[in-house]
Amino acid sequence: MLSQPSVMYTYYMKDTSVFWAECDDSINLHDYEDNTICIHGVNASAMFMACRNALCSKRNVFNELKTKEHTIESAKEMIAALQKYVVKNDTTTTEEDN
Repeated sequence: MLSQPSVMYTYYMKDTSVFWAECDDSINLHDYEDNTICIHGVNASAMFMACRNALCSKRNVFNELKTKEHTIESAKEMIAALQKYVVKNDTTTTEEDN
């Protein structure tokens, strides 16, 4: 049986911002030279795991981050959002754990 060919595209975009769009399950990359790449088919679970991998893997983003006030504030915002999700959905957590 023949395997379907795979394709890999590689781009370099300086100072890129990225966001996930719920409306079409897409990751959108945009740079300041007005270049945009949109990758459809990335559902919420895949996006969540991408974030988990970036933050929790052995080679995570923390070694590359510049620690600035806005970075710490963003980290606090992420912690609060994750805590709210865990409290709402974790059936193994008791009131005493919170």
